[in-house]
Amino acid sequence: MSTFSSSSSVATSIARGPSHRARTVCALLCLALLAGCSNLKTPYQPGHSVAVPNQWSASVAGQAGEGERVLPPQSAVVLQEAWWHQFGDDILNQLIEQALARNSDLVAAAWNLRQAQLALGLSQDRQTPSVGASASTNASRNLDGGGSTNRSYSVGLNVSYELDLWGRLSSQSDAAAWRVAASEQDVQSTAVALVASVATLYWQLAYQNEQIANAQQSLAYVRETQKLVQAQYDAGSVSGLELQEARRSIASQEAALAQLRQSHASTRNALAVLLKLPPTDATWPQMLAQEPQALPVADVPDIPAGVPAVVLARRPDVQAAEARLRATLADGDATRASYYPTFSLTAGLGSSSNSLGQWLSNPVGSLGASLALPFLRQTEMRLNNAASKATYEAALNGFEKTLLTALQEVEDALGTRQQLAQQRQWLQQQLDAADKVQALNEVRYRTGATALKAWLDAQEARRSAQLALSANRFNQLSNQLTLYKALGGDAVLPAPDVPAVEALTIASHPA
Repeated sequence: MSTFSSSSSVATSIARGPSHRARTVCALLCLALLAGCSNLKTPYQPGHSVAVPNQWSASVAGQAGEGERVLPPQSAVVLQEAWWHQFGDDILNQLIEQALARNSDLVAAAWNLRQAQLALGLSQDRQTPSVGASASTNASRNLDGGGSTNRSYSVGLNVSYELDLWGRLSSQSDAAAWRVAASEQDVQSTAVALVASVATLYWQLAYQNEQIANAQQSLAYVRETQKLVQAQYDAGSVSGLELQEARRSIASQEAALAQLRQSHASTRNALAVLLKLPPTDATWPQMLAQEPQALPVADVPDIPAGVPAVVLARRPDVQAAEARLRATLADGDATRASYYPTFSLTAGLGSSSNSLGQWLSNPVGSLGASLALPFLRQTEMRLNNAASKATYEAALNGFEKTLLTALQEVEDALGTRQQLAQQRQWLQQQLDAADKVQALNEVRYRTGATALKAWLDAQEARRSAQLALSANRFNQLSNQLTLYKALGGDAVLPAPDVPAVEALTIASHPA
């Protein structure tokens, strides 16, 4: 061990003259003052190699694209209201509140935050003096049976304190504090993703119910067509081929309807799991009293995207990545400081006696200091410092990747919003034309001007056009959620309740 101890020489100073004690106390005070003015902390440079653009490529609020409304510049502020309320759906709001209160992933994130807070408490505790106490008793007697038994008793109280001359302990606390900040942002990131997932599944239920209703309507229409063809076949006016085509159309739509119902059940189960409920039919009423039957028809709310730099600053995953980057920087400072000399002060008060009732009759006091010289371990110091540097570079690379991913997500969502808005206009025109084609083919078939297959094909084309328009509406709503998520949300979301630090401490030491 490369350790030099001077505790014995300092302790004997108590028994010497007042001048010697004064010099010792002054020396210790000088060491304590050094702790406040000497540290090895590396200043954080908030820089990275990612070039953040001044504006988004796609049109945003304030930069309107074709068919979009221009919002005034003051709209690009962070909204304080829970952003999902803008959709005006009370049932959706209730579901999201339930999920935020008990979702398993969010509860786990809250516990991770509590763990980080406890680790910070331990780091801060190491910067304060530690107190210990001891008590012992001993009995001895000659093995030949002669003489009496000798007993001794001793008690002691000691206090130790490490002078943080180079900032090692404070750097460890800084790292722990940054990890708490990162965990807080992890909770927010999990909550934002949870809100988006709940809303997506809720609207997916509405979309699937629309599909099921449309499929049932089409199936009923095809059944009526099959009855007409059957009557014509019985009268000998059509061939068996047309009758089989009608039956094939019914079977095809029955199979499609069964698949839709299965997808609908899977969506319900996924939503139940997000709300920490068993995915059974019995729990469905308590989760969702009234299931949405159709997607909302109102225009999606305008989103003030703001400038890219502001968006990156408020995204919780970006903030968490930066906090972890700063934690690794503090870890590196602590690693470097750990190889500088370490000064520790100790003080003790004890007593020993041969009689149990005379413990305090001859107290003994001590004061000591120790010096550790770990810098002599050159190979270990070099490797650990290199490892800290590698950890920091990896964290910096991860931070830059998070920035790029954030920019990509916003750009993709903004571009998709434009494309979906334009696509909807064409899909509506397609549905209008399909309605007319179906009506014309029905008239032509009833008058014998065309074959049954043309009418059935027109029915299928009309059904496909309706489904495509519904899918576009669902995609618009889903993209809106994706954009909210990419922008980091507009409000600080509540985290599930977990026991406080004090409660955990009490629980770990029951009476």
